[in-house]
Amino acid sequence: MRKINKIFVGALWALTVSGVTTSCSSDNNDDLNTIQTDAETLTDEQALALADNALFEYYHKAFGLSFIVETFTSKTHSFEGPESADGPLISRHELTPTNVYFVNRWYNKNSAISNANEAIEKITAANVSEQTKKVAIARAKLARALGYHVLVRLWGEVPLYTSTDGDTKTRASIDDIYTQIVKDLEEAAEGLPETGNLPSVPTKAAAYGLLSRVYLDWGSNPLTYDQVNAIKDQTKDPTPSYTSSRLEKAIEYANKVTGYSLNSSFASIWGKDNEAAKDEKILTFVHDGDAVGTGNHQVHCSWTFGFNVDQENHLSPAQDSFLAAWDKADTRRNVSYIDSLYDSLGDSLVLFRAPRTLPRYGKFVDHGSEGPNECYKLNDLDRVELRYAEVLLNKAEALVLLGRADEAKEPINLIRQRAYGDNAHNLSSVTFDDVKREWGLEFVYEQKEWFNLARWKEVIKDLESVKNNEYFDDSYAIAGNIGRNGQVVNEFFAKTYKHLHAKYENRQGKYYRFPIPVGKSGESLGISPQNPGY
Repeated sequence: MRKINKIFVGALWALTVSGVTTSCSSDNNDDLNTIQTDAETLTDEQALALADNALFEYYHKAFGLSFIVETFTSKTHSFEGPESADGPLISRHELTPTNVYFVNRWYNKNSAISNANEAIEKITAANVSEQTKKVAIARAKLARALGYHVLVRLWGEVPLYTSTDGDTKTRASIDDIYTQIVKDLEEAAEGLPETGNLPSVPTKAAAYGLLSRVYLDWGSNPLTYDQVNAIKDQTKDPTPSYTSSRLEKAIEYANKVTGYSLNSSFASIWGKDNEAAKDEKILTFVHDGDAVGTGNHQVHCSWTFGFNVDQENHLSPAQDSFLAAWDKADTRRNVSYIDSLYDSLGDSLVLFRAPRTLPRYGKFVDHGSEGPNECYKLNDLDRVELRYAEVLLNKAEALVLLGRADEAKEPINLIRQRAYGDNAHNLSSVTFDDVKREWGLEFVYEQKEWFNLARWKEVIKDLESVKNNEYFDDSYAIAGNIGRNGQVVNEFFAKTYKHLHAKYENRQGKYYRFPIPVGKSGESLGISPQNPGY
């Protein structure tokens, strides 16, 4: 008998089979917070709650994903706790199957898949209205597709199971996994409503936008186990290759996303006061926060100690030269990064700059009525899964790769016009490097960085680039020394030096995959072979 979180039930039906309105305040499924359901007694309301349990499991602990896809790049480091802690170990590229961020992400995404499988089976057999059945199953398939798309990009060939008694140990091929993801999203699109009253309501546009994302990844020919094994010890990226028919599908589905546009200003996307705005946000996930361990940790990890400059954030930029080089006319600059911010409680302008520290990631630091201090306590900014700017860049990238760069000017220039407030900075021609640069400017700290590098086959190139970081210089190796910038090196920058050198020294082809983790209790999952090099 399945237990369903009561938090899903009640508000859901008020949205007329349309909304995801869950709280992230608890991971417990005890009797006080659950109701009992069997397929034969399932009500319409409970069917929707059962489907949304899969979405809830997908996103409610998605915060740990940042430790993998942000920290495992040249741009971000983690000083979460002692150097032996799991965040700093990923930051230094010292990876093991027992790392909690791999364990939890594997468990979390597979739990979403398992919940989706159970929901689909029970709702299919239930005596509920056809409209409820259609929407609820569509939501469950969307959740399953989301879960598998994270798994296949991080771990490659993973077990593919679409039933409650499926095989959870045998690794399936990359193509089989992507085929299932596409099937789920296409079927989800058929069952989801055209529109929703909030961006947290899954719609057809969400499924189409995700299909554009998936086909771009699949069309960029993800590396197979054998291909990773062949380069696991090498310090050179593999040669990219593409499948044109899949890139065409990425464009096709991007064009199906209608009824959305870019927000008029980049700043208006972010903050508690803007969560319900849906011009650009196609799919978001609600985080109420609980001031303890859940909520949106894109907030918590980028603003861990608030205005305390001398405390080390869980996640932070690993350099500051990019900010100095970023065109100040680009409005994304001062939203994406914070190098100074007024503290109303202390009545002072706080500087996040060398020689004391580095800038903070800014998108999830609330500047609205709730403010950065209160919002941090609750971690209650919603997570943005998909926005229209991504759809435009998916399309632009696919067009360039297909040799249709002239057509890519329109989507990429829409983004640049919003960034600059005029068309004076429009591109007259578009190269692949232009597209990659725009991804970097538009999607800072949105859990895209490593995924993009892996798709572009530039994971090692990115790690080699740390040699150009100011704080890679040997003058920053020891606290108390005088750095190349003429300032006394503090512990923060000595640690930055250490992490940068570890990233550079540990650059290998095996890092196109992560280690298959152990289970939550440290047990073997029985999945073999392990990914190459681990």
